[in-house]
Amino acid sequence: MNKAQVGNMEHALNNGNRFYTEVNDKDWNDLVDKGFATKRPGWESDMAYFVVTSEGKEALELTDFQVGKLKHCFGLDYSKKPYRNYYHCNQSNDEWEDLCVKGYAVKEVKGEREIIYSGTLKGLRKVFRRNASYKYFEAI
Repeated sequence: MNKAQVGNMEHALNNGNRFYTEVNDKDWNDLVDKGFATKRPGWESDMAYFVVTSEGKEALELTDFQVGKLKHCFGLDYSKKPYRNYYHCNQSNDEWEDLCVKGYAVKEVKGEREIIYSGTLKGLRKVFRRNASYKYFEAI
């Protein structure tokens, strides 16, 4: 999945699990091909409703391993409160790349063998507190 597909699926789930767009939308049709969504006819012949399937909902969820990586990024595996926001790698990491696509992290390439992943506010809210403010996030 790419960021646009993740965003579309989250938008659909937040709005009655349907997304109304053109029949030939490539992102949605790709999700239908993968089994993450279904297509239903729309009011107009060139439009369709796309609905996220249970497999699509599962694909948006984080694994326990990914949650652990996010907690470590914020220092929550050693502390009750976040005190940092980085995860240092010497090569790309598939778990972190998936977290970036889903909007829980961002990636910064410093050099050939230095990659730093940082959690986003969405990531902090997932592993710490759902009501964490942007001001609190920026203070970490």
